Amino acid sequence: MKMRIDSMQTAQDAAEPSDAAKFIWLTILTLAGVGGSLVISCIAPFVALAVTLAGTVRLSLALRAMSVIWFANQLIVFSFFNFPRTANTFLWGVAIAAAALLSTSVTSLAINRSRRLSIFVRLALAFGVGFVSYQGTLMLASLALGGRETFMLVVIAQIFVVNAAWLAGLVGLNELMSILGNRLIGKMPRLLKV
Repeated sequence: MKMRIDSMQTAQDAAEPSDAAKFIWLTILTLAGVGGSLVISCIAPFVALAVTLAGTVRLSLALRAMSVIWFANQLIVFSFFNFPRTANTFLWGVAIAAAALLSTSVTSLAINRSRRLSIFVRLALAFGVGFVSYQGTLMLASLALGGRETFMLVVIAQIFVVNAAWLAGLVGLNELMSILGNRLIGKMPRLLKV
């Protein structure tokens, strides 16, 4: 009986991504977030990153990674894009952090609660609730911080499209890393297997 339990545990361990694979995947996502911040500073793909993080690692790790990505984004926008160093701008940064972390949490919940649905429906559902929570949080912040005029349909649609495109790219990147990672460092976290 003990041998059977040990062999079941070994098979289960083999099915889990290694810590090294998780670290490499999180590093890639962090670099993608930094790249997104450099390319499109005001429209960093936080929702796409939230879905990708929530679908590939446990929630506590996803939240920590999102915090690092947000912090890197803030360093970039204040250092390279000369965002004004005012209380209002810093408070908007805090609102963006709250929105990104909430989006990560609700996408994780959506992915975990919809296990009976196909993976593409689950990802679309997670993306939808993540996007609504992200934009909703920022809209609420705009009531106190100003900037409600930026929540025009055309702007929200642009942010939606940018995040959807990033999510598609991140899914492709994740699949590529799964293929390469299996050969180089072992099983990688896979988004399409959540």
